[in-house]
Amino acid sequence: MYLQRSFQYCTLCELVNKHIINEEFFILQFTWNHSIPKAGQFFMLKPPRCSTFLPRPIGVFEYNENQKQVKFLISKRGKGTIELSHVAVGEKVQLTGPLGNSWADFLPDAGNIALVSGSAGVAPLAALVAERPEFNYYFFAGFRQGFREKDEEDAILGAAVKSKKVVVTAEDGRNALIGKIVDFIFEPQKFDMILGCGPAPMLNALKKKCAPKGIPCFISMESRLACGVGACHGCAVKTVKGFKRCCKDGPIFSAGDVIFDE
Repeated sequence: MYLQRSFQYCTLCELVNKHIINEEFFILQFTWNHSIPKAGQFFMLKPPRCSTFLPRPIGVFEYNENQKQVKFLISKRGKGTIELSHVAVGEKVQLTGPLGNSWADFLPDAGNIALVSGSAGVAPLAALVAERPEFNYYFFAGFRQGFREKDEEDAILGAAVKSKKVVVTAEDGRNALIGKIVDFIFEPQKFDMILGCGPAPMLNALKKKCAPKGIPCFISMESRLACGVGACHGCAVKTVKGFKRCCKDGPIFSAGDVIFDE
């Protein structure tokens, strides 16, 4: 089914590859023969055996134009994502997308860019490294738990490993620096722009670090989505310009515009 007005597709797509990385993260790779998704955009995914009414919004991790396949890095957070982890290769999942705006809508012409992620927020930023390799990227990735093996870390970071510098932190300090990832951005003024994707507390901390230095900062907001196309207004984000729809007006916003509940 083609949604003509918004240039999105809603179709059943075959799962061609599945990679269970650890007890938290897994990767699903689907056929995708429609419009090319951009880094920062997302899809709504709904598996064939689904006990939840609504699909789950998942950011694009990688798109292979030659193979016509799209890849998603997913963190098990609840019933919906756990059910996605049970989909078998060869089964078909309903994909609706690509949805939302993209990082490319905000990028400068050139320069040094810091990419700051928390947990599965690494995916949309890793996609940017692959899509626009001409920038000097400095990747900061924070996790609750460190990885047991280097292979786990590399799989989750994806194209981000090609960044000029990669900093990985874990709150438990296992095979990583210990602490909150934003605390390791010591000199934000060295960057021409900072992009962030992750939990709201991390994004709020990033906003507070960039604002005094006047560093352009754009953040991808996480929100519970229902329709994904801006019809239901269920994913409102509070901004200085009033409430905005995360799915339709975002998910990427200027950090200075977003009002976080303290």
